[in-house]
Amino acid sequence: MNNKQLIIFDWDGTLMDTVPKIVNTVKLVADCHQLTRPTDDAIRQIIGLSLDVAINELFEKPSMTLTLSQSYKDIYVNEETPSTLFPHVRECLTALHEKGYTLAVATGKSRKGLNRLMAETELAHLFKATRTACECASKPSPEMILEICDELNIASDKTVMVGDTTMDLAMANNAKVASVGVSFGAHPVSQLKPLKPIIIIDQFEQLIDLF
Repeated sequence: MNNKQLIIFDWDGTLMDTVPKIVNTVKLVADCHQLTRPTDDAIRQIIGLSLDVAINELFEKPSMTLTLSQSYKDIYVNEETPSTLFPHVRECLTALHEKGYTLAVATGKSRKGLNRLMAETELAHLFKATRTACECASKPSPEMILEICDELNIASDKTVMVGDTTMDLAMANNAKVASVGVSFGAHPVSQLKPLKPIIIIDQFEQLIDLF
């Protein structure tokens, strides 16, 4: 992929192992409002969507969506499940940056949430552009990718999206950019393959050999 200039990363389940924390938070939201807990698999399936869309899909209670979303935000901050970068993420991002690639993030997280994690992980300086669910339509809309490409003045055929969910890869397809799937996030390989990524990697450091 020597012709690529821009690499856009998803955050949850791609750069950071946040899936267990997300699953536990949703269950606590259900408990707080005396609702039936969604299954782990059902929760994993909505990871990548913007929060309001995800909450509505899980609980199917439109009149409560805003209340449930706010509960999620409040609980997530204090939920104690550890969230760490996947192995070798920091080193690989630094290496790609030093090779001259432009890096960006497109995530279903809120702007506040992404900024907090960027500060905690000290990765912000590596990314030239970011888009969250606060600024753009939920994945799989191509809006996040298209806005990043426009901001950085980099063509779609010079861009690749890296993500762990069908929403990430479908967003890439909708934006007409290439994609790379990761097998260690929220969605299994069997769901990613039909979206036709260039490759599905099992370890983050495999990106160094691709670029």
